[in-house]
Amino acid sequence: MKRLFLGLLLLNLALFGWLRGAHPGGGREPGRLDQQVAAERIRVLTDREVQQLEKRAGEAKTAAAPGLVPLQPEATVACVEIGEFVNDAQLARLRDRLAALKLTDRASEQTRERPGWYLVYLPPEKTLSDAEQRAEQLRAQGLQDLVVYKEGALHFAIGVGSFRDRDLARKQAAQLERRGIKGARVADNPGTVRSTRVVIRGADAAAIQQLENAQKDFPQQKLQPCTSGLTP
Repeated sequence: MKRLFLGLLLLNLALFGWLRGAHPGGGREPGRLDQQVAAERIRVLTDREVQQLEKRAGEAKTAAAPGLVPLQPEATVACVEIGEFVNDAQLARLRDRLAALKLTDRASEQTRERPGWYLVYLPPEKTLSDAEQRAEQLRAQGLQDLVVYKEGALHFAIGVGSFRDRDLARKQAAQLERRGIKGARVADNPGTVRSTRVVIRGADAAAIQQLENAQKDFPQQKLQPCTSGLTP
């Protein structure tokens, strides 16, 4: 028992010595303050100083990510654009949406000829009347963006899509076949199509949100900040 008591006493003395060496000042508050570096310079920031620091941090974050411009509730974006629309029916639908959103006065269109597109089409009908009747039947089956060609090599044919990638054009033709729409063809050579980009200037955050919702009706079209000029 005596040996056990002595052992515990020595252990306590060793522990006490270690604590004094590792934490000079005994852990009491005055001792800790003595160990701070330039403690007299520490002060509580004012609300204004905190706001300034937060603002600087936000500016640094934006500078580190060029092209990422967060929209504030009342912010105004100089210019946004949607599309390259190669289908008149799609373009007409977008115009209707812009009118409903009261954005027509901010919108303009840029159109040009663009080469390198593969056309998916149904063979020509005998007359224009037959072609238009066939197009109405297809619209009733859910194909909305159709073009009836009234002149040229494909007069009275029905265009059902244009694609920059020939494989995508072939997939569209195969999809039509599975839906029971027979005879879809892909043009052997890429042709030239008229492409229209819709530009909306001075769009605020609310208008951006409306345009993002409208863009969902045109999943193949991109809504993005305006680029410099038209790119191929």
